Amino acid sequence: MQQQSKQYDITQINEPPTLAGLAKNRIMSRCGITEQEWAIYDAEISVGLLTLRTAFPTQTRNYSDKEHDMLTALWLEIFVAIEPGILNEAIMRFVTADRKGFFPSPGQIMGVIVDIQAEHERQTAEERTKEHALYLQQIQQRIDGGENCSTCLFCEHRDSLQKYGSSKPKIRLFCQNPKSYKYEGHHGHGTAVSILCEYYQQLNTARLIE
Repeated sequence: MQQQSKQYDITQINEPPTLAGLAKNRIMSRCGITEQEWAIYDAEISVGLLTLRTAFPTQTRNYSDKEHDMLTALWLEIFVAIEPGILNEAIMRFVTADRKGFFPSPGQIMGVIVDIQAEHERQTAEERTKEHALYLQQIQQRIDGGENCSTCLFCEHRDSLQKYGSSKPKIRLFCQNPKSYKYEGHHGHGTAVSILCEYYQQLNTARLIE
């Protein structure tokens, strides 16, 4: 009885995973990102590396497939915490400013990223400062127009003993809005007549709403 020789279909043999593929599994497991988030991140890395290979072809034109795979895996691991868009901005800045013509290391790009993040933080801080200054200006304009805590829906007049042991009562304002930083339950004292908080509401306005 002749034994039939086994024949293998080579198309059914799975190819070994690439380093970039293994990096994907590690990164998704470590960072808990979704497939959709990974797709955005992977595309960002791919576009960034393609830009660098185009701008600095001398160093990478002779890379083998394995070397390209290793490069992609390395960058995937290093830049996983960078927000989408910032990496591409950093790469474009490096390409524009570089005068040496050498393919950058991840550390060089990371240095540009740190600069960009610092710029964004300064811009955000400046915007918040301008917004707060505008808010204070608007509050002062309202105070100058006659609005103050004495006309606020949440403040009430009440007798209060003066400080330093005096038994002479004095009419003071006390905030009754728990959300306000002037709320008497927070600090145990009344509000200043000329200061408005972010929850200020005029009595007549509140009545109109009702």
